[in-house]
Amino acid sequence: MRRTTPPTRPSASTWRPEPPPWTCSTCCGTHGVAPHRVVLGHLHRFPDTRIHRQAAEAGAFLAFDGPSRVHHGTDWRMLDSLAVLAEAGHAHQILLGADTVTPTARSSADGPGMPFLLSGLRPRIERELGPELASAIFTENPARAFAVRWRQP
Repeated sequence: MRRTTPPTRPSASTWRPEPPPWTCSTCCGTHGVAPHRVVLGHLHRFPDTRIHRQAAEAGAFLAFDGPSRVHHGTDWRMLDSLAVLAEAGHAHQILLGADTVTPTARSSADGPGMPFLLSGLRPRIERELGPELASAIFTENPARAFAVRWRQP
């Protein structure tokens, strides 16, 4: 039996994730999708504000859809990410969600659940980032992002 040395991993202080393999130009240019119709989700899993700004500059909506789940390793960075986007002029492109794919995630039985977005997170955003940004994130942006003009047959 041959013995091998396990690969060394970079330390947590020096490791940086690679940028995601997508770009808005790929989605929009290759597939003909208007940038304002693209919603990029799970951005809380990749808390690189430079990448977030690049996606916003391309015209996409940016969805942070993990803040209602308990013990997410990047939740503590979310308000900073929102602030960076708002300061860069992209407040009108920020969306929040709860990534609620299981019944327990939709309730408060196993963590904050969906109610946390309105009862816990919205007041914190209003307090720390301002009521105008909270209104944009919770009301105006979703209305624009998911607006549909139905075609008549």
